[in-house]
Amino acid sequence: MTLLLSVAAFIASLLLLYIGSKKIVGAASRLASSLNIHKVVVGTVFVASVTSAPELFSSIIAALFSSSQMALGNIIGSNIYNVPLIIGICGLIGEFKMKNSTINMECILMIGLSALLTILMVATGMVTQWIGLIFLALYPIFIYHSIRKGNGNGNQNDKPEAGAAKPAIIMLLGGVALIAGTYLLVYSATTIAEIFGLSQFYAGLTIMALGCVVPETAVSVAAALHGEQEISIGNVIGDNIITITLVFGIVALIRSFTVTLQEILTTVPFMILVTLVLYAMNRRSHKITRAWSLIMLAIAATAFILETFNHIT
Repeated sequence: MTLLLSVAAFIASLLLLYIGSKKIVGAASRLASSLNIHKVVVGTVFVASVTSAPELFSSIIAALFSSSQMALGNIIGSNIYNVPLIIGICGLIGEFKMKNSTINMECILMIGLSALLTILMVATGMVTQWIGLIFLALYPIFIYHSIRKGNGNGNQNDKPEAGAAKPAIIMLLGGVALIAGTYLLVYSATTIAEIFGLSQFYAGLTIMALGCVVPETAVSVAAALHGEQEISIGNVIGDNIITITLVFGIVALIRSFTVTLQEILTTVPFMILVTLVLYAMNRRSHKITRAWSLIMLAIAATAFILETFNHIT
């Protein structure tokens, strides 16, 4: 009976994710025109803030119920799989150019945040409240800089659409569908995980993280299919930065907890690696090709296999 309920929840989650992603992509494009800002900024700030909600809520709930290890695994796992899965799948759908120069800056910022997180956790062996405050303080700075950087970078030849309220409301409603779908997906996945007795960190790192990545993947793939690749790229980068600043910062403030050297060194470097690959793609050709996409998917598969092997052993 439990397995049947999990399968039903999984099917329902896919339907909600499809509906939510379709609504968000259309609303994001109209919002970019209404506010006269670049679509990459819309993806980085607005779309990413909505699609990062599953990581935020699921991680907070896990931390409040004394499952901070699962919350940390969810945060790291989401940032590992987010980039390679989204870029990999979107690139297989069709090659496209990365047209905005802010991608380089955001990649460098993401690499710096990942390196800082590694250094602090290795040095202390813990996730503490003061570490959380550091990352939480960086969140409003990132949002402000992203909006300021993109202000006025919209297409000046297009007449801005009147009114941003309607697309903003549609995005929020789409976000509600994404959150509901993600919770159903995480519920079905964690129920199965409990049957096999997986550790909290591993369950968060793989099952919960992959479940939370689905909304971002759904939104970005839908954007790519509708020719809105800039929203896809902005969404994936912005979501990772928001997750490591806002979500990690709040989780750390809720409760301090210990982390092992193995947990850090077998996971966080993958966050840096996938961002480096994305940076290299933008620097070399400003294009996401099928070859680069296959490299991204290979990194995601390698990370999953290594993490599973470490858990088993």
